[in-house]
Amino acid sequence: MKKFFLAGSFIAAILIFNASVSNAQVVYIPAGSPIPSGGINLGTPAQQAVVNTTIAQVLDLAVTTGQTVAINFPDIASLDNGVTVSNAVSLTFRSNLPWFVNVAANTPDFSGGDITTPMPSTILQYRLNGGTFAPLSTTASSVVGTTGAKIVRGAGTIGIDYRMDPGYVYGPGAYSLNLTYTISNQ
Repeated sequence: MKKFFLAGSFIAAILIFNASVSNAQVVYIPAGSPIPSGGINLGTPAQQAVVNTTIAQVLDLAVTTGQTVAINFPDIASLDNGVTVSNAVSLTFRSNLPWFVNVAANTPDFSGGDITTPMPSTILQYRLNGGTFAPLSTTASSVVGTTGAKIVRGAGTIGIDYRMDPGYVYGPGAYSLNLTYTISNQ
């Protein structure tokens, strides 16, 4: 004989379901009462769950100081010796990929100044703070890291120094040059 334990308001539905079961005994248990033990275990005591996540690729670069840098030649000594500006630009980077930073002039020459003798972008030199100066050009050049020697992922700030030594080749006036810094993984 099989026993079926029914609790509270489920009696009608279960009795109809069990009406065709022969040799069955229905035991009524009032609502809120514990169900007797010793029967067959029902349910699954343990389950597994899966957590999936997607992390976006991040290559982020910001000019935090030095969006506009003034390099002036107010006297003979500065034209004779050139001018160096340490930490002229600070770049803040964030990357979860190996990375490197390049810089390039947007045009081959400075705008403004004496138009009869354009001042080339190569007059402006740059370096990673404290490194060796290199002339700027319209071809992207490494500031830190390279395609073959990338920097490990992370976040931080790097400083860029500028140097100009135009001498007496270019006429007086206000000159301007736009630069593009790029963080890349490729």
